[in-house]
Order: sequence, then structure tokens, then C-alpha cells
Amino acid sequence: MATAKRAQGSQSHVAIAFESDFGTTPSTGGVITPIISSSVKASQNLNDSTVIRGDRNPAAPFRGNIDTSGSLTVPVGVIDIGYWLKAAFGQPTSNTTGQAPNKKSEHVFKIGNTMPSLTIEQGYPDVNVFQQFAGARVSKLGFKFGGDAELTASVDVMGCKETLASTTFDAAAKAVNFLPFQNLNATIKEGGVTVANILSCDINFDFGLDGDSYAIGGKGFRTYIDPGIASISGTIKAFFQNKDLLNKAVNGTESSLELRLEQDDWSLTFKLAELVYERQSPGIDGPRGVNIELPFKAYYRADAGKSAAIITLVNNQEQYYEVPTWHLKLSK
Repeated sequence: MATAKRAQGSQSHVAIAFESDFGTTPSTGGVITPIISSSVKASQNLNDSTVIRGDRNPAAPFRGNIDTSGSLTVPVGVIDIGYWLKAAFGQPTSNTTGQAPNKKSEHVFKIGNTMPSLTIEQGYPDVNVFQQFAGARVSKLGFKFGGDAELTASVDVMGCKETLASTTFDAAAKAVNFLPFQNLNATIKEGGVTVANILSCDINFDFGLDGDSYAIGGKGFRTYIDPGIASISGTIKAFFQNKDLLNKAVNGTESSLELRLEQDDWSLTFKLAELVYERQSPGIDGPRGVNIELPFKAYYRADAGKSAAIITLVNNQEQYYEVPTWHLKLSK
């Protein structure tokens, strides 16, 4: 008996497209973006019935509401990370200088009052199955800098509706040319000063989405997802060399972080202009060098940038609408 073919992860893809109308999947503008993994899904509980019928047999269960959500792990690439930043922060302010082949575009992302929605497709073309999640928004976005691992970002999403299709929503979706940023090309400023004693830095964004929107008539799916107040937190791990960082945490002194990645002519900069560290004293963990880990929370109070986080991406893509017809130049 022949064995049925099964879908292969290596031949699968994730395609995204920004929606003009919330929850309506577009037929153009699709972008196939690189991923490490994707576990977006629609799940529906079978709830136990409490009906009593005069015997000990259980009554049939009933179906609950449908939760469309999940996580993606994506590489931090020169072009592709801009799409996830747009999904999280909205359309950036973009400015292009120079002429091809030396053109540079700067995209500045800030926390705004609105968030875009998008359709996310997990496609399995080898078995002609395409999961399409409409009305999706980014609920959390996380970055881990430092160490020897591949530089990735975690993207948590929340959506409204799943459609199981036999064809992709955009047959002309274009794949993003991939050039990664790397941990070894990172620099960091603490309190406005470039330092070389920080081992790692995690930055996490939570966009406070309200997914409790199951309206009557929605057939168990969410009908809308409201964005809430964003929160920014993280942790730095540094050599314990003196009391400078610890004193900032002890005294609640406002500080700042600015982390910059470079790759050829391109860069990605995270600026947290106003933050405070949580007090956590170091300890002795064996004979090796002592480190200090300080969680932090960033906020907006009075900085001229008027955003708790400002993320600046420099590449050669002029706008984050559709993938351009020209290609990312991998090297000079």
C-alpha cells in the first residue's frame, strides 16, 4: 500500500500581507518572509456538558470559542525585519538619499496610536493546503542580543479568523532576499556611553491587545482586536566590575540604552531613551567571574522623540508596502 505524501517544513512558507480593511484578506501585496519556525493556529475547546439525564453517561460536549494565535521565530534580516516592525509599530517614517547603487533608505518606527492588521498564511504547497489567518495583529515582539547564537526575534500574534484554502491568497507574492544582521556586529550604549561590559540584552514589547471580542454572530471567531497601551521591558547582563549599574538600580536613576547592529552599509538601531532598572543584587555562583543581571522597564516621559522606543532601520528598500522589483545588494 502506497504511503500518503506528507507536508515538508523545508517546502513550506509564511506569507504576510497588510490589510486595507480589518479582517479582509487582500489578493495582492503578499510577501514571503524568512522564518525559523511558525506555530500560528486556530484552536477550539470541547467543553464538557453538565447536563444530568438520569444515568451516569456523559452528554455530548459542546464547542467553545476559537482562539487564533501563536508564535513565529524569525531571523533579523536587513529587509525582512522591517515588515515585522511595521506590523508591530505601524508605517514608519521613511527617507531615501542617494542614487542607485548607493541608495540608502532610513525607516524610523515609533509607538503610535494605531496598529495595522495583516493576513498571515502558513502554506504547504506540496500538499495544496494554505492556512490563512485574517485580522491578525502582533501581540508581543522580543529580541535577544549577545552570545554566539543566530540572531532571531520572537513574534507573538493574535488573529480573528482561519480559512483553510487550497491555493495561496497571492500567487504573485514575492520572496524577500535575506541578509542577516549578526550578534558579532552589535554595539551598545548605556547611559549614552558606549560600553564593552554587557554580555547580553533582551528587549521585549507587549502591545496590550484586547482579544476578548467574541460577538454574537461571529461563529466563535473574534470580530476585532483592539490595541492597548504598550509596555517595554528587558534585562541586561553585565560584568560586575563596580557599583555604577547597581547604584542606578538602587537609587532608581533614569538611564537609557541604545543597541546598534551593522551589516555592510545597513544598520538597525534600538533606542530606549528613558528607562529604570529593577534592583537585583549579584551573587557568587562558583569560582568564575561574577555577573549582574538587571531587569528594566522603558517608558515615555519627556524625551524629544516622543516614543518609549525608537527603532531605526537603514537599508535600500524605499518603502514598506510591497517587495520592490530590485534586489537587496548583499555586498559592496
